[in-house]
Amino acid sequence: MADYTYRIEGFAGLDQSRDENLLSPAYSPDAMNVDTENGDLAVTKGFSKLIPLPVPRESTSGIDRVCFFRSASGDIPMAISGGYIYTYSEAGGWTRAYEYSLVPEKRHYSVLMTRIGITDTMLIADGVNRIVKFDGSQFSDFGSHEGCSDIPVGFIAMYRGRLFAAGSYEDPNRLYYSKLPGGSRTIEDWGSDPDSPQVEGGHIEIGTTSGDPITAVCAMSNQLLIFKRSSVYRLIGDRPGNFTVELIEKDSAPVTDTATAVCHDVIYYVTRGGLHSFSGVDVSPLPDSRRIKRIMQDADVSDTRMAAVGSRLYFTIRKDGASRLIEYDPETRRYMQYGGFGLYDICAHDGSLIITNSAHYLEKWGEGSDFDGQPIMAYWRTPTTDLGEKSVVKTLGGLYLRGASIEDAPLLVKVRAGGVEREYRSLLPSSETGVLEIPLKDEGRTFGLTFENENGGRFCIVGGVEMSMSVRKRTV
Repeated sequence: MADYTYRIEGFAGLDQSRDENLLSPAYSPDAMNVDTENGDLAVTKGFSKLIPLPVPRESTSGIDRVCFFRSASGDIPMAISGGYIYTYSEAGGWTRAYEYSLVPEKRHYSVLMTRIGITDTMLIADGVNRIVKFDGSQFSDFGSHEGCSDIPVGFIAMYRGRLFAAGSYEDPNRLYYSKLPGGSRTIEDWGSDPDSPQVEGGHIEIGTTSGDPITAVCAMSNQLLIFKRSSVYRLIGDRPGNFTVELIEKDSAPVTDTATAVCHDVIYYVTRGGLHSFSGVDVSPLPDSRRIKRIMQDADVSDTRMAAVGSRLYFTIRKDGASRLIEYDPETRRYMQYGGFGLYDICAHDGSLIITNSAHYLEKWGEGSDFDGQPIMAYWRTPTTDLGEKSVVKTLGGLYLRGASIEDAPLLVKVRAGGVEREYRSLLPSSETGVLEIPLKDEGRTFGLTFENENGGRFCIVGGVEMSMSVRKRTV
């Protein structure tokens, strides 16, 4: 019989890309509502109300879109629900400020903060009605018939100083572009200009088949990416005379307009195959996208929302009938998932993630110790492993942890060994300098651990984990 020490040097993130036996113990094949910042393992922070009043509930659709009108005089929270646009002020609360004449069955709204002339303006497109504009005080129709810009479109983006738009029901392959602003020209004019063809507006047909309509447009600093139902194109150039459209992917999965985000001038987007990116050359899954392959398997991404907050990406999915929030850090290549709460839309605001929940509140992510009054249920499961020696029986001796329980919240450790799971309930030391020793009485050729909180309690494990054991060959 020989002694052996099993070590988890630190905690990283999710990894479902390989068999658990091949995984580093720093990764988990299944975890929920935990934070691994600095290699520690802790219950994630929660969220709390950004605004004390809920968005009025006048339909069963939930909140279809949340955004913020931004100007030098301040920010105005905005929410779209059930065909109504609401604005918020501390003096008047939520006010129904605009009502759509037609409400799209699939309620995806493309929003864009820009300027028309010298006026800060929010544009909202829904694919059924003409674009709506908001100048901070009132809503009005965008464009004009004379300017060829009163067309209902669903997707909008600013590129090279022009407004680009697509998603017309009558012309699903058509990409519109505005005149280049200057002088009397604004982005509300999409018409031609024989005297100044380099600044005129117009349109380009992207592809030829109606069965492959444009589904999203997303701008980088030097090109515009155009997603279609089964293909991807890009537009380069800075004026109609040198606009060039190139096919860069001819067999791709559908992408919705709300499932795209730009971070450090890289376009990220979500399909049923996971997280993809476009850095300016081609589109492809992220090299580590398989780390959440089981989460994405059978996940519903038809209503996925995505946001970039600082250097991190967040996107939503529906899985097993419930909402989940996925976090990805491109710098550390770490995935985490969060759940246990209703979730509609998300957006970035002032360096924070804003979510809208099933109670119609705007919530600020990363604040507080609960999900706005609801307990956070968290767990981290280590890979089940045989340590590369399947013939050897492992007799587990003791588990050693440093960390701290908050408000005397117990830590639950579930040990899987020999086909049996046993639960140990302990309090971490009051100081991170102390070490908790949990005597174990488990045995098997394979083993694994699960760390859980109890009733939403909070804990933090620092400095990794050690487990002593003895190993032996079975003799009978």
